[in-house]
Amino acid sequence: MSRKGRWRPLLTSEVARRILEGGRRVSLDLGLSRVTVDVEADRVVLPEGSVVRFADLRRIADRENAVFFPEDDALYMVAISDEHFYKLVPTEGAPTLEVDGIRMHRTKEVTPDADARKKIMVLGVRGGRVLDTCAGLGYTAQAALGWGAGLVVSVELSPEVLRIAEVNPWSRGLFEDRRIHLLLGDAYIVLDALPRGFFNYVVHDPPRLPLAGRLYSQEFYAKMFRVLRDGGRLFHYTGEPGSRRRGIDLRRGVARRLGQIGFENVIYHPEVRGVTCEKPRRR
Repeated sequence: MSRKGRWRPLLTSEVARRILEGGRRVSLDLGLSRVTVDVEADRVVLPEGSVVRFADLRRIADRENAVFFPEDDALYMVAISDEHFYKLVPTEGAPTLEVDGIRMHRTKEVTPDADARKKIMVLGVRGGRVLDTCAGLGYTAQAALGWGAGLVVSVELSPEVLRIAEVNPWSRGLFEDRRIHLLLGDAYIVLDALPRGFFNYVVHDPPRLPLAGRLYSQEFYAKMFRVLRDGGRLFHYTGEPGSRRRGIDLRRGVARRLGQIGFENVIYHPEVRGVTCEKPRRR
């Protein structure tokens, strides 16, 4: 699919209800802009020509945790079912990604895009080169550019996640901004091919520990340490230490392993549920 043809009108329960209630100015890109739609008898005509029947709108109106797009007189959910089930889910801001029913972003009291910006702010990005170890929908990479990064290398393990991102209007910069270099692969392996001391910053926002255990390992931390320049900074999302119920303090374990590798000034930031640390400068 060409880049120009990737973006398509998207419908949510909120949009469907608004049209059914008589509204004609709606957002078809998950809140980024508004357009006018035309109504003809029992159907609505979208600006690019797609036609959606009112009966389909009524079905969408009951699906608050899903996003749909029209194609060839049919409606499809923005979702992929493979070994896992991937689904785009609307929020008050940028949508989140669900994998097997687990949301990959914080959505309580913060939107995914705002959370990404807060992480970059805590990291203190001011120009330079940024490594984003887990691209996801691209919010972190785009936030880094917004804070002045000159280049972002963003690594994503799952082709399915990138296929979801291709449909998500909030992810456009991931594919269209030439300052972002997107790599498909396992970060645990990809980092071995990246040059030593190349990055000023690393953002490490991995999936939960049970899903990506080796991305929390001392061996992986050593890989991030190697690609950081002297004085470079790392942000590592840890989440809340809910695993204490199983006798594991994730945050403390992360901080200990980072320190063992050589990182200094490990500080936990509760507002973003992650730690920052630094690679020492040579003396």
